[in-house]
Amino acid sequence: MLSPSLRIWPALALFELFPAYDFAQAAQDLPKLPELTRQRLNEPQVAVRFAPDGSRFAVSGQNSGIRQYDREGKELAALKNAPGGWCIVYSPDGKSIVASGLDRTIRIWNAETGAELRTLEGHSQTAWEAYFTPDGRTLISIGEDSTIRFWSMPEGKETGQLVGHTGPVWSMALSPDGRWLATGGSDGVIRLWDLATGRPRRNFEGQHSGGVWPLAFSPDGHTIASGGWIDNKVFLWEVATGKKRRQIPHGGGSKSLAFLNDGRTLATAGNDQIVRFWNLLDGSEEESLKGHSNTVNAIAVSPDSRLLISASADNTVRAWSLSGHMQSAKPALLPEKLLEASWQALRRDEGGPAYDAVGTLASSPEQSIKLLAERLLPAPAPDVQRITTLIADTGHARFAVREKATGELERLGAEAEPHLVKAVSYSTSMESRRRAERLLEKLQNGGVAGDALRSVRAVEVLERIGNSEARAVVKSLADGAPDARLTVEAQSALKRMNK
Repeated sequence: MLSPSLRIWPALALFELFPAYDFAQAAQDLPKLPELTRQRLNEPQVAVRFAPDGSRFAVSGQNSGIRQYDREGKELAALKNAPGGWCIVYSPDGKSIVASGLDRTIRIWNAETGAELRTLEGHSQTAWEAYFTPDGRTLISIGEDSTIRFWSMPEGKETGQLVGHTGPVWSMALSPDGRWLATGGSDGVIRLWDLATGRPRRNFEGQHSGGVWPLAFSPDGHTIASGGWIDNKVFLWEVATGKKRRQIPHGGGSKSLAFLNDGRTLATAGNDQIVRFWNLLDGSEEESLKGHSNTVNAIAVSPDSRLLISASADNTVRAWSLSGHMQSAKPALLPEKLLEASWQALRRDEGGPAYDAVGTLASSPEQSIKLLAERLLPAPAPDVQRITTLIADTGHARFAVREKATGELERLGAEAEPHLVKAVSYSTSMESRRRAERLLEKLQNGGVAGDALRSVRAVEVLERIGNSEARAVVKSLADGAPDARLTVEAQSALKRMNK
């Protein structure tokens, strides 16, 4: 099986920095040309990342050199002793830059001065990617050595590992709220981890043949996009269930994925040398960006989704205007039968029809908000005493009592999950711990289902609509019982909507 290290292309031994255009003037002078600036460097460029505030971006060569530029293309402080690598990322406060690469280390620099701050050592083979959690206190890295490692920041001390992949871990993505970690690797499996507990949540249905690279979370955290740079496939997956939502027909192998913040557009780029855009509501392709003469290894979209940077094996880094890709759809008027059918489809096990229903409902804000406000209620407080009794009964001397209690807990599903997690750690009965562990495994592999799943998808609809009326409904749901799945989903959505 090929390793991502074989994606390296020979350098052209050229160095020329093209002068940057003024963005406002360029938009006036060249309204039909989306390319705004270009930097030609001395080796293939393999990674790019925007700072959190969007004022600057960093690009990395395959073997040496990590450079920074402002939005107008002016070069800023270069990073000293930078070996290059396939992943670079800014800390959440924008003060530090982290890069991981072929030398097995993870290096950290001061973003303003370019001074190297520290080097993290621990991976025994290539460290492919590293990302900060949203609070900036933890750095997570993955590597060819099959490990997922956690580092405390700013000390850089390794604090733990996650195990589960059967081969090298090539790609990762963190949900915007820091709840979930998705990883993929040479085994072709996408795994979802709960960062609050460190437990594997589920494996996604199906897999990429030849390995998973890259991965990206949607801005609302409900969807993960995955690419197979060998099998030439791009999939959308539902986080709540692990089920496939849609296949994106980007041929030739996609090496980089980026969601725009309009909630409906995905950008893909790879071996076909083109940056493509896809309408996620219907899977159709929109106008693409052409100009690179070799593989596009990485793309990054600015936080305001007005600018896209592409890094290529043709030794160039290009900036493109996204003004033509940020369009608001006109509200639709849905027939009552379609509105009701879409509500019912939110409960379906299949990922594709349910995803279509989310898009349909989001296309008609007024109708959908009224419908969801009427049919969604805040999660009621669970019967903690009953759940506690059932968990105790899973350790009962009589087999029939144990079986009945286990069945009842399984039917309660997500409502019992927080209590089952505690039982695994604190129950005095070995039998209760064993059964709690087994129930959690079923819950985690099966994902959310039934009415609970419909509620999660309904919150996704409201967040996609995003207006004040939708926010008011989400706020009412966020006041439900603590730890209930609907309450947690609504609280996370409300935080994102209030930014």
